[in-house]
Order: sequence, then structure tokens, then C-alpha cells
Amino acid sequence: MAQQPGQDRPYGRQGQRMRLETVAGWVACLGVMALIGVTHASQPPNGRVWVDDDGTMHINSNNRVEVTGSNVIVNGMDVVRALKAILEANPSSTWQAPTARILSASSMSVSSVYAADLDNDGRMDVLSADAGSSTVAWYRNIGDGSFSAQIIINTNADGAVSVYAADLDNDGDLDVLSASSTDDKIAWYRNNGDGAFSAQIVISNSAHGAIDVYAADLDNDGDLDVLSASHYDDKIAWYRNIGDGAFSAQLIISTAADSPRSLYAADLDGDGDLDVLSASANDDKIAWYRNNGNGAFSAQIVISTAVDGAIDVYAADLDGDGDLDVLSAGHNDYTIAWHRNNGDGTFSDRIPIATDAQSATAVYAADLDGDGRLDVLSASEADNKIAWYHNNQDATFSSPLVLTTSANSAFSVFAADLNGDGMLDVLSAARASNTVAWYPNNGKWAPWADYVESM
Repeated sequence: MAQQPGQDRPYGRQGQRMRLETVAGWVACLGVMALIGVTHASQPPNGRVWVDDDGTMHINSNNRVEVTGSNVIVNGMDVVRALKAILEANPSSTWQAPTARILSASSMSVSSVYAADLDNDGRMDVLSADAGSSTVAWYRNIGDGSFSAQIIINTNADGAVSVYAADLDNDGDLDVLSASSTDDKIAWYRNNGDGAFSAQIVISNSAHGAIDVYAADLDNDGDLDVLSASHYDDKIAWYRNIGDGAFSAQLIISTAADSPRSLYAADLDGDGDLDVLSASANDDKIAWYRNNGNGAFSAQIVISTAVDGAIDVYAADLDGDGDLDVLSAGHNDYTIAWHRNNGDGTFSDRIPIATDAQSATAVYAADLDGDGRLDVLSASEADNKIAWYHNNQDATFSSPLVLTTSANSAFSVFAADLNGDGMLDVLSAARASNTVAWYPNNGKWAPWADYVESM
């Protein structure tokens, strides 16, 4: 953990290191011999190292060592393929987590984090919602990965559990949204410019047990509407943006999600408008609601009822086929999984990514290693863990690469470039330790993938 960002890491466990160095040693030795002592001949010369007309290297050919193009064969074993398999099967052998950087340890029960440029200076600031102190707050990014002390936006969001940023009044800066469960409130805070915010503006206090909030243009009129999930009344609902910072009364999409915990908006059927996703804990359900246009939605369409204690949902193109797949987190079965979009409005059964995220709380997708593919992030509270899973490009993911096991009751995870180096860093909220923290990405989070792809 003492290693600073930018440093390379030696291989991990001793056994893995020996295996890697043994195979790598074969490749290096054979390469040297190819440079300094190889004779080209149509027939075997008197020497013990030679290359035939096909370009195959023979080293004491009775022992079956051959190099053909980029392949190295030793007694029938493809050494390059073996090295690839070892690296891919043991990604943690070349991975070391960065040291966590704490933004705040003064929260009482921080439940949600988000990153957005709130003061229009080109840097990503951090937002948090704290249920224990009913506080919505932000941390100004002052450059070079440094942040200000907590700046309070409001302390009247009783049981604040979710926070989001979006330009709700179309004035060019990002406003803040909150959901608070104790006062059943969905509210927003107008950005007055330069990081100053208005008093709380209530959109609704009819979201009983408000648990999640999101913004998206659901009626295609060019401004951002608001979505909410409330777990005591089983509502997935939205509020039409009618302009000038005003919103309609609550418009119910569905009450068929038993104790919804999360929602998201994405174009799942490729028709150009944004559909809605939900995760609901009591019925173990991931579901979606087709946007029929002009803000009208279909009845609930079930994707899965096998996500035990479904607590979070997200959409992203994980297999690179051009449509959006669905990610889910199962709190009770410790499972992070994805559901492949079949391209016709249907989804596959869940495909587990990990089954050891103990009491999973959050899931997210972002390209963390800069290879053009979306990786997966998770938070889990029983093991205090923030982890990520490398996208292997073949619709599979690596084993967990653990960022920390010290996020006590980890509850939220997000990715954003917080230090302006072009790489996505990771942001987390931990309820029991009352901390907002981030983990710098030094651009070397998947060195084994670089080795494999260069072979």
C-alpha cells in the first residue's frame, strides 16, 4: 500500500512470480540465442542451434525447442500461449492497489458520492449525501488531486441517501439533486455560479422512503426531467421539467417493484428515447420500463428475478456490440452480474462476474485501464470492499482486483478523472467509517493485459 501512483509493481505471490519468471526466462533466452548463435540452413548443421527454410528455430532438436514467427514451442508446449494464460488467470499477480486518499472523514453516514464540475473550472468536484447528518455537500477540486474541506450545500435533506448533478434550469452550470428517505423528499439546489447554491427547492415530498434520484430527458423536449425510486411505496416515478426550474407533480411509472433500491435511464431498445431500469430488493428483481414516447412508459418488463436482494442497477455496452447491457448487484447473494442485451428488447439470464462481493451495494462501469472496453466496479459493505473487474473483451471479466478492504460498510462507487491526467480514478463512500475517498489511477491498472496484447 505504500507504493505511490506511477510506480511499477513487482509480481505478487511468490508462486506466481516463479511461474511467470520461468516462462519469461525461456522467451528471453531463446531470443538471445536467436540473435547471437543461430545458423540458417536447409539441413541440420553441425551446430546445435539452426533455423530451417520455414523459419523454425531448432535448438538441440531432439529436445523439441522451436521458435516459429511469434511462437515458442518447448517439448510440444506453446510457451507464449502458456504465458498469456498465466497472466490472464492471475491478474492480481501484476496488480497493486493505489493508496486511498481521504476527502472527508467528518460525515456521519455517507451513502452516496458523485463527481461533476460544479464551479465550471474544468476540474471534477465531488458531491456527497450523508444520511446521518441529513447533509448534501461538495468538495472543490483545487487541482493536482487536492480537494477543499467539505462545503455544505444543505442540511435539510432528512436521511439524505442519494445525490446527482445535472443542469436542470438550462443555464449552463450543473445543479444538484438529492433524495432523502426520512422526509420522503426529492429536491434540487440551483447552482448560482462559482459553486454557490440556492436553498433547497422541493420537487416532491410524496416519494415515501425516497432512496435514489436521477436526471434524464425522458420526453425528448430538450430539458432534463427527474426520476426517483422510493422503497416504502414501491414507486418508480418521474417529474416532468416544465421549464424555468419548475417540475410537474409526481408521475408514476410503476409500483410493481417491491422495495426498489436503484434506478437508471438508458436507451435499452435502440429507438432513440430513454427507457428506465430498476432494482428491487424484496422481489429480487431487475426490470425495465419501455419509453413509448412523450413520457409514456410500458408496464414493467422483467429481466431477472434471480438477483437476491437486488440493490443496484446500471447500463453499459459491456460486449461491444452496440447495444446497452445491464449490470446488477445482489446484496444477499454477494453477486455482481451482467445481463446481455439480445438486441430485441430481451436480455439473457444473469451472467455472474463475481460471487464474493459480500453484501454488495453498488455497481458501475467505466474504462479504467484505457483499452477502449468498459470494466466493472463494485462496492460491498460486509467485506468493506471496493473492487474492479477487467473486461477481457470476450464477454468475460477478470477475478476481483481489490482497491481496498478498508471502506468500512462501502456503499457507493463512481469513476471520474479527478486529477486531470486523462485516466478515470475511483471514488467511494463508506457509511460506517464515514469517509469519502478516492483512488488515483496511474494508467498501469492492467499491466498483464499490456503484456498479453503485445504477444
